[in-house]
Amino acid sequence: MKPYNIALAIALISIPAANVFAAPTNTATIIKKSQSAKGFINLFYSKADGELYLEANKLNQPFLLLTSLPQGVGSNDIGLDRGQLGYTRMVQFERHGPYLLLKQLNTQYRASTDNSAEQRAVKEAFAESVLWRGKVIDGKRDLVSINELVVSDLYGIASTLEQTKQGSYQLDKARSLILPEGVKSFERNSDVDVLLSFNSKKAGEYVAQVTPDGKHMSVRLRYSFIALPEEGYTARDYHPMSGYLSDEYLDYGTEVDEDIRQRHLLRHRLQKVTPGDAPSEVVKPITYYLDPGVPEPIRSALLEGANWWEEAFTQAGFIGGFKVELLPEDVDPQDIRYNVIQWVHRATRGWSYGSAVADPRTGEIIKGHVTLGSQRVRQDHLIARGLTAGWEDRAAADEAAMSLSLARIRQLAAHEVGHTLGFDHNFAASSNDNASVMDYPHPQVTLQGDKIDISAPYGVGLGSWDKVMVEYGYSEYGDEAQESTQLSALMKKMQMDGLRFIGEADSRAKGASHAYASLWDNGSDPVAELIRLGKVRAQAIEDFSNLALLAKQPMGELSDAFVPIYLLTRYQIAAAAKFIGGTDYNYYDGMDGESWHYLAPQLQKSALDALVQTLQPSALTISQQLQEALVPKSGNYNRSRESFDSGLGVINDPLGMAEVLSRHTVKQLFASERINRVNQAYLNDKEQLSVPAIVDKLLGNTLYADIPTGPELGVWMRVNSVIIDELLSAYHDERTRPEVKAQLADRLRYTLKQLKRKVKRASAYEAAHFSWLADGVERGLKDAKVKLIDKPLKMPPGSPI
Repeated sequence: MKPYNIALAIALISIPAANVFAAPTNTATIIKKSQSAKGFINLFYSKADGELYLEANKLNQPFLLLTSLPQGVGSNDIGLDRGQLGYTRMVQFERHGPYLLLKQLNTQYRASTDNSAEQRAVKEAFAESVLWRGKVIDGKRDLVSINELVVSDLYGIASTLEQTKQGSYQLDKARSLILPEGVKSFERNSDVDVLLSFNSKKAGEYVAQVTPDGKHMSVRLRYSFIALPEEGYTARDYHPMSGYLSDEYLDYGTEVDEDIRQRHLLRHRLQKVTPGDAPSEVVKPITYYLDPGVPEPIRSALLEGANWWEEAFTQAGFIGGFKVELLPEDVDPQDIRYNVIQWVHRATRGWSYGSAVADPRTGEIIKGHVTLGSQRVRQDHLIARGLTAGWEDRAAADEAAMSLSLARIRQLAAHEVGHTLGFDHNFAASSNDNASVMDYPHPQVTLQGDKIDISAPYGVGLGSWDKVMVEYGYSEYGDEAQESTQLSALMKKMQMDGLRFIGEADSRAKGASHAYASLWDNGSDPVAELIRLGKVRAQAIEDFSNLALLAKQPMGELSDAFVPIYLLTRYQIAAAAKFIGGTDYNYYDGMDGESWHYLAPQLQKSALDALVQTLQPSALTISQQLQEALVPKSGNYNRSRESFDSGLGVINDPLGMAEVLSRHTVKQLFASERINRVNQAYLNDKEQLSVPAIVDKLLGNTLYADIPTGPELGVWMRVNSVIIDELLSAYHDERTRPEVKAQLADRLRYTLKQLKRKVKRASAYEAAHFSWLADGVERGLKDAKVKLIDKPLKMPPGSPI
């Protein structure tokens, strides 16, 4: 560069450039030139430079900060769904010199006392979290830019993508911004919507399925600043038998002889005009508003099902205490004062949710937010079409399929609204005369002669448990002593009426022990129901035809319609398996000497008999005619997660179907915690089942049984391979206790001897099978990596139905 060019460059640098977009420093000017949103917190958006300013006039006043997703990713596997609520934080703004801090307060540790020194001791003992710092622009109305606060991933989108194995996505602030139309302020909340863009060098599998360019994903995130509820709400202590969700914290203000860990029910504020036990009109009803984007006839079904709760509140003495309406056009669902039921689309069927925004200090629910997945109803319709494929009256079949689907939607609406009222799952309700909509229901399917009947697939209205829950959590009593007395009396009545409640941890976990708490099951006797449903399944398979298809669907789609029919008993198998090493207990706190116990030996043995029958070749083999009807997928129609896996390429695999269902049964039998309990029960009572007895019963009715012929031979061989693999897997499982490992090893060594004998007596084809099994057992006892089936075929997803 020439000398005069250098001098010119230096001169240009030294002259301040005019910047028409420079941020004004006068707060009055900012407010005048900005788009304003005035309410709980006043917000000002400057269109000139894209800065969002917050009026710093609520200092040292706790409020809630909620992140949520007004726009979802659209993948059930990722779980970042439209309307999903994130973490609720209790925060406050604090000013220190020229800076404004947003500090998250530590609500997990507190001292419920009037002694300020005790409160200070707790506050100073535990850390808090500073979420953001901004510099205040002083003026008649102090302002601060909050772009750095809101254009950030406080929700944890990137970490969710990483946890769901979508790779390493990073927030790209250069392509992220505040959406001016999403800056709103209401009486009790103020919201800011931002568009966040995330980049990755490699697209995640599920991200690529739902995003135009899987390497660049953009979603809307909402920040909601929410006022804490007004005074006047009284928290109610949590009891495990209440059936409620709860909050939890450590209270250092309690006496030494009191429990330091405190829990309160999650529930809405509901007050009578005339307080007391007598029925009364309410001051303000709990009202839910349905997303008008729901189409008919689903809309009417959702309104009807959600409104079932009205009866329970009326029965509890709250006249007009609960109602559901369609969201009016002039109401913004972002307003925290409105409970909403949202209709959400995803690329695949997925879960529905009942979430709530609650005050962490008391458990008071501020807003209920229901998310209903739109694909759920299509899965119900698919199941119904498969069940009615053999009906001659096709008009009646179509009507029955739609009726079943809408009946499920009613139940689903009541279930998810129930969560937002504070209610937990009750997975024992199906064994208790379907006492609650808070269970996961399986459609009731019966046989009328040789015809399948789905005329009463789901219950109508609430169950007896649901009404008791409303009474326990919402009923008004006099003083604290009277409340305690009345709730204890209600608890006693629940016990006398035989109402059963078992929640999440005792039901959903693999190897869960409670014999009467299962998901998607039916009946007070899960074993009898498995036998009955097995007969329904056999009839449905016999009747199955291309009439299960929708209009214009090619024949290749018939195999997907067959999946839920072939796997119709999958959940009842899991329920019956809970009898093996199963226990029975409740949460009544030892009333009248209640205690837990193992199920009677005869009940466990009946369950084992029923489970073994599900492994018989006759139960797992489909006819040649049906095999030929399940033609390969056509053209651009491809296999999906809803399809059966196949070892035959594009051809549907009948042995593969048998493999996945038989593995499901055997895995249930040999879940480590289950066989550990079996062994423990046997040590205490030799009348109980033992691990060797289970193995012998299983092998005696499969591997050691008479060798079948025809198509059943292949199924029998595949099941044998599955059983050996699962026995070896249980033997090597680190959770299997050493005493149980010893028993499994002994039975496997005995099996090895029997297999070697069978090799000598069998035909060449059968001998090869026995030799293969023997080699697998011998090597598998020494090496946990040895598998007879190196890559097991995957079972198509079942939940949610």
